[in-house]
Amino acid sequence: MIIGFQGIKNSYNDFATDKFIERLNCKIIKKIPLVTSDKVAKALINKKIDFGVIAIKNNIAGLVKESENILKSNLFKIVDMLEMEINHCLFAYNENSAENLETITSHAQALKQCKIYLKSNYLNCKLQEYKDTAKASEDLKNGTLNKTTGVICSEKAGKENNLFLVAKNIADRTSKTTFCLIKLK
Repeated sequence: MIIGFQGIKNSYNDFATDKFIERLNCKIIKKIPLVTSDKVAKALINKKIDFGVIAIKNNIAGLVKESENILKSNLFKIVDMLEMEINHCLFAYNENSAENLETITSHAQALKQCKIYLKSNYLNCKLQEYKDTAKASEDLKNGTLNKTTGVICSEKAGKENNLFLVAKNIADRTSKTTFCLIKLK
């Protein structure tokens, strides 16, 4: 059995996928990071994966538009759902760059979930949407993103990329996201 998920390793979708795997109680499971909901849908349609995991809504930021469009297509069936608390962290390339952030980047949903924190602490920073929270941390570490960029991601993603932790739990209030396990109808 193969499960594709929105995001990459250490994204919140990756963590949700692990929970779905526990629920499925299957021994042979391969996880494939597909970064976007659209790529999850295409992989299901092309029968490259058996199940897909996508985030559909957050109690602060609302519906995830790309996932909503996939479910509206009526090609997929929701097999299971779960709600998971999301604890966003802000990371910088290193301690020196943390003092000179010019841009904060993350998935659009994460930026919305941390709006008050960002306005209070980084009013002069440009906000930049990115395809995935964990991908932003990876790309900051590998130099794709400028060192004056801060990223919002999971604590695990930032730490595994050896980034500097600026702040933990920066969502405006307790953040919960609903994830779906889907398959073709």
